[in-house]
Amino acid sequence: MLVDSAPRYPYLAKLIAFIIVPQNSFESAWISAIEGKVGVLEHKGEFFPFCKTDYYKAEMGENLHRCVVSFEGLVEPENIGAYKAKSIELENSLKNKTGCRTLNIDTGYMDSDKIVLPSTKRGPFKLYAGDGIWLDMVLTYAKGDFKPTEWAFADFKENPYKRDLLLIREKYKKALHGKT
Repeated sequence: MLVDSAPRYPYLAKLIAFIIVPQNSFESAWISAIEGKVGVLEHKGEFFPFCKTDYYKAEMGENLHRCVVSFEGLVEPENIGAYKAKSIELENSLKNKTGCRTLNIDTGYMDSDKIVLPSTKRGPFKLYAGDGIWLDMVLTYAKGDFKPTEWAFADFKENPYKRDLLLIREKYKKALHGKT
């Protein structure tokens, strides 16, 4: 649920998503589909090769790339499970004729000091949030920089998204203080 009222810092967060798509899908219909299902994009970051793992190769093919996007407004972090469910519904609705996903959407949130991604998969460093959702803090923010957690995926450890995340963080800070 997007919140339009006065910010209640620190309880509001910026809704973000890390999107994985094949290289030939950078500007495809997924942009309007995600806006129709999740919310209006505020920022779309640069795409970087997603090549540190073959996890999605069998389903989505080769030459995968990932970018980070953010959405207008602020959200209540306790509702992140609902956004994860919307993302899963969208992924399923855009499957190809063979039943394979054409994109992966890792919806999450940014607050003043971290980035959290919900998952339907349990893990040793994930905290259970209820309704089949596990929370994974993948990056922390301190002293002007995003730092990966020890258990973060390899691309988060290299963090090519840093520039975009810093831009999104500035938009988040402005929104918290009512300067959008």
